[in-house]
Amino acid sequence: MGSAEEKLEKVESKEWYISAYASDGVPTSDHLKLRSASVSLAVDSIPDHHVAVETLWISIDPYLRATMTGTNDGLYFPQFNLNQVILAFGIARVIRSKDSRYSDGDMVLSAFLPVAEYSLLPCDLLTRKLDPALGIPFPDYLSSLGIPEFAAWVGIEVLGQPKSGSNVFVSAAAGGVGMFAGELAKLKGCKVVIGSTGSDDKDFQMPNILQLAIWCRL
Repeated sequence: MGSAEEKLEKVESKEWYISAYASDGVPTSDHLKLRSASVSLAVDSIPDHHVAVETLWISIDPYLRATMTGTNDGLYFPQFNLNQVILAFGIARVIRSKDSRYSDGDMVLSAFLPVAEYSLLPCDLLTRKLDPALGIPFPDYLSSLGIPEFAAWVGIEVLGQPKSGSNVFVSAAAGGVGMFAGELAKLKGCKVVIGSTGSDDKDFQMPNILQLAIWCRL
């Protein structure tokens, strides 16, 4: 008797798409909308070298804001087309595969994962398979082992290069990158690590999460 996944041939998948560009301010429901789309998971409907995946985790990173303005500003990631499903760094589980490199049940990381419950992806857009035997929680690949930590590492290790005993100031220290930058500075042996935030609420909450020497609001 086959499993429920083996019997799954078509699903209604909820997906987020961009309906209008937001040139200024914070995107709202006028710009980002949710819709349902039918996705066929039948083997015959999956192109060669593609996989059908179920999205499990998505990382909402600051660079995404720059892809929704409608103006190309030279960034590596181009603007989303109107009515296009949003793409982001994420982790998904392979449901069905038409590529010998991937098997049903594989956990995969992609920098271009549709923000949708289910989707068909060309395997060229998959960054790597994730090995559960390593014992690393999968969401860590989007945080401490992902873009936020890498950006913090570049800022501290490559650009800042603080020495043990020095003082470090981290702006936006309540954000995903800032929190890791503060921790890296502490690991480097910096004497005083100062973090700034953009609101009273963040300034109040963050000392309980990240133990820096001084917090201030800018």
